[in-house]
Amino acid sequence: MTELGTATADRFGNPLDPGVGYARGTILRGTDEEVAKTLHARRLVRRRIETHGVDGVYDLTGMNRGAGLSPEDAKQLISHVPFFARFEGETEPIAIRHMGGDPTRHDALILNRVSAANFLALTTLLEPGDRVLALAPAGGVTHPSVTRPVGMAGATLEEFHDVEALGAAWTRGAEPRLLAITPITASKRHLDLEAFRRALAVPRGARTLTYVDDAHLASRIGFFNDPPTFALGPIDLAVCSADKHVAGPRAGILVGRRDLVRTLRSRAFELGLEAQTSQYVAVANALREFEPKVIARAGELAKEVLSLLQERYGRARVYLGGPGVSISGEDALDIAREIGGRSAGGPGARGDAERPALVPVEANTIVAMEMLGADGVLTISAVAMPGSAPVVRLMMYPDGHRLGARRIAESLDRAFAELARACHDPDQARRLLLGDGGR
Repeated sequence: MTELGTATADRFGNPLDPGVGYARGTILRGTDEEVAKTLHARRLVRRRIETHGVDGVYDLTGMNRGAGLSPEDAKQLISHVPFFARFEGETEPIAIRHMGGDPTRHDALILNRVSAANFLALTTLLEPGDRVLALAPAGGVTHPSVTRPVGMAGATLEEFHDVEALGAAWTRGAEPRLLAITPITASKRHLDLEAFRRALAVPRGARTLTYVDDAHLASRIGFFNDPPTFALGPIDLAVCSADKHVAGPRAGILVGRRDLVRTLRSRAFELGLEAQTSQYVAVANALREFEPKVIARAGELAKEVLSLLQERYGRARVYLGGPGVSISGEDALDIAREIGGRSAGGPGARGDAERPALVPVEANTIVAMEMLGADGVLTISAVAMPGSAPVVRLMMYPDGHRLGARRIAESLDRAFAELARACHDPDQARRLLLGDGGR
């Protein structure tokens, strides 16, 4: 059972799918279609490179997901034999240090994705009937990679957006098994540092664990100047990413109490979730070379882009999402409806109360696909996995400075115009989202 807040519909009246926290549409109906969309986006990248070269793609995803290996590393990875001699055991101490852990109390586990870490930890540690209380920043939600395994384990999840409500709920039922904290959500909402610390200070029983989904740790450090995870207070387990504003591969870095990590390591080997040799080595390289100043520089460009977009679309619709700029899928639909000559707002608003043919996740994804296809601007929504937030996200890392603020704004403007047309043309919307072969 999962209880994600009290909202059951978006502001257009579309029912929310509790598994992902947003409305499904007639085109992006579920996981199959969202995977098809991602594969279509990858094909668009390939076509762009074939015609414009690799520099013709401008990566504004905030992620690297490269190999992260040097030529010397590659020589040592011809088989697992030299890997064991040269690299085994080298990454974990670096991971503990990166997350602010104590090597005398903490251990680390390198896994193939952050989602794998969440699945591993939550399905192993939770039992049917366990109670999970989750804290996420206002305007954001706990990631589906957390909520799904909670449900798989048969536990219940109650989500809160302020510490007062969390504290009030703490004693209203059985002692919680887990406090799950999301410092930065997929929609790029940031939890105030004081609220984070206050949540960690809530009195906990001996059985209650604290789990932090700190996937965006690099942004917290580089843009918000927050301390690393374990410097904030009593935390049992936490995960961060090796590729989100870090120049590493897609991998999850799980750090926590030694006894818990020992149990989770055994389970990871059973399920095949551990990072493989090249991932393992690349994570170490990425963490050694992590440079917060690069993120701070991206944040300065983001503020410049923010000013341009707020002037065009309104201050209430465009927000600073860490070292990037974000617009919700709902607001993207409103912008497109206004461009197309219809009123914004959905049911209950003044003017045209007709429900849009597209849902917000389709709207923000069309914007992403058009920016990619027309201008080579790659954003998260184009290549995201199912469950990613329905938000237009323009992260300035790693390629924002190659484009500059005005070219980014102009590409977005053209994409909104295309979204306005697609709102009235279901066949075109489907082609944009799934390609010519989409059904």
